[in-house]
Amino acid sequence: MAKTKLHKYERLGDLPNVTHSYYGEPPTPDLYPWYQAPFTDMKKILELGCGKGEHSLAFAAAEDLFCIGLDIKGARICVGAERAMAAGQTNVHFLKAQVECIRELFEEQSIAEIWLTFPDPHLRRRSSKNRLTSPAFLDTYAHLLVPGGTVHLKTDCDTLFEYSRDSVEKWGGRIVSSSENIHEGETVVPRRRVAVSAFEEEARAQGKTIKYMAFSLKR
Repeated sequence: MAKTKLHKYERLGDLPNVTHSYYGEPPTPDLYPWYQAPFTDMKKILELGCGKGEHSLAFAAAEDLFCIGLDIKGARICVGAERAMAAGQTNVHFLKAQVECIRELFEEQSIAEIWLTFPDPHLRRRSSKNRLTSPAFLDTYAHLLVPGGTVHLKTDCDTLFEYSRDSVEKWGGRIVSSSENIHEGETVVPRRRVAVSAFEEEARAQGKTIKYMAFSLKR
């Protein structure tokens, strides 16, 4: 492991705005701050595969809400968590966990929005079940979202975008908004202007278009 990554892993254990979670660990207030005052009544946004947390940090800075950035990569989370502390942002928290665990970590109907920011497209057909818009994940999102809650997807992958549209429709959800290129035209994308990650900028520099989709999962 590179020294820089090793140092980040070492610092991660001392950061008060990072929680480590494991399979089978039940959600309790002492482990997860979103169950504690004054955050219990705040609107909550969950970002899956948050990386360095650019979106979560931007959302938390722009509005009075509580953001949770989840990723399994501790070195990435460390960057976002330290930035949050430096900025004095108490309404953003990072969770080092497998995305498959989220149904155990949050109460039913407790999340207002779920953001899938450039998730792994899992392009091989045999790994399509691991895509974050596959039916099993849609079932979990429907369980976690408040009535009227929304899932947002940002991706530079045509295959994932098309798969996600078909998956949502087959599941019985409703696509609320969709754009083939969020940086062109007048398409309204919530919080588009306050959250652009380094990954997104790099993709655009390579000539890729950034696609966006919002959908609800009320049958």
